[in-house]
Amino acid sequence: MSFWRRACCAALLAAGAATLPVRAEPLPAGTEAMLKDLKLEASLLEGTQEELRVPDAWTEGAKTEAPVILYDTTSPKDWQRIYQVFTGRYPSLKIEHSQVNTSARRFVLPLTAYKEGRVLVDVIAGLSGNSFLFREADALEDLSVLPNYKKLPAYGRQPDHITMGSRIQYWCMSYNTDKVKAAELPRDWDDLVASDRFAGGRLMLGNRPNDWLLYVWHVRGDEWGRKFTQSLFERLHPQFRKEGLNALVKLTALGEGEITVPQAMQRVGDAVRAGAPVGYHCPEPVPFVLTEMGLMKHSPRSNGAKIFMNWLLSKEGQIAQFWANGSTPAREDLHDRRFLDFPDAVSGKQMVTLPPDPAALTAKVAAVWDGYWLKEGAEKSGR
Repeated sequence: MSFWRRACCAALLAAGAATLPVRAEPLPAGTEAMLKDLKLEASLLEGTQEELRVPDAWTEGAKTEAPVILYDTTSPKDWQRIYQVFTGRYPSLKIEHSQVNTSARRFVLPLTAYKEGRVLVDVIAGLSGNSFLFREADALEDLSVLPNYKKLPAYGRQPDHITMGSRIQYWCMSYNTDKVKAAELPRDWDDLVASDRFAGGRLMLGNRPNDWLLYVWHVRGDEWGRKFTQSLFERLHPQFRKEGLNALVKLTALGEGEITVPQAMQRVGDAVRAGAPVGYHCPEPVPFVLTEMGLMKHSPRSNGAKIFMNWLLSKEGQIAQFWANGSTPAREDLHDRRFLDFPDAVSGKQMVTLPPDPAALTAKVAAVWDGYWLKEGAEKSGR
């Protein structure tokens, strides 16, 4: 072949190569198993390789580090599903996971150790409402360095970026669809107490103001909070229920009450899938609990920890949590019917966030709430 012919062929090949699509790497086996089980298309994870791109210094640094120590509330069984997907991407990066359900062990002991110059744990999940303690001790890293941190909505971050929202739980109300029309549901929390539609025991109330009232009170202020709580008890005269919130979903379905506050979206979704006549509704503003995760400063395993946390914020990581235990993703681009039981209940509505330090507010709300709850409870029991 002549020189010119070879040159011409090379030019044509180069031009063709420029237009050929880049072949995507095959998905890890754990990821494929997850997608198959959830009946999701692999195209959902397009762009994952780019989402998992991290600084070379992290990758090199993690090679010499010991396994990352993670404290979480996730059960060992659920964690194994998450870890199965994670290790498919990072087979040499090890995580030592511990289910730590008590707040004393999950954050008080690590924080005490940090103040003494020791690092007991690298990553802590479930800091919600207590991150201010770590802020006061300057104990957490700035997570805005994580490439996927920017994928979180504003309400999934702290102003100083010391935590990230890893999953979310909405706390609104359930209702019996045989007894309540959608048009009768309160658009705003004020609408709930503005009429007698749900008065006289039609409302079942759980003793959990910290799951919903605390949040709305923060947005609306003290005067609103006191008046609303007074109307809730004195005008509506709700049922005082001591059952767990899961049991209250079943009681709503049975018609024991017409609506129930508070209720977790995921539990109501489970009841609907089981055929129960219940629905889910969120008046505005929408209360939700964000599971916050932080990285301890001066961690000797910070490179591996940052790689793991960045993965958890990727689409793959968020879906892995959902696959493990139905956790609602913190990323809004995954808030559709594949991952959220009632997206219409929250879509486009105002979300409520707590102040950085909610301790004083919590005490204030509890004092007002308990005054009514204990008084009404005593009267109903004849004391």
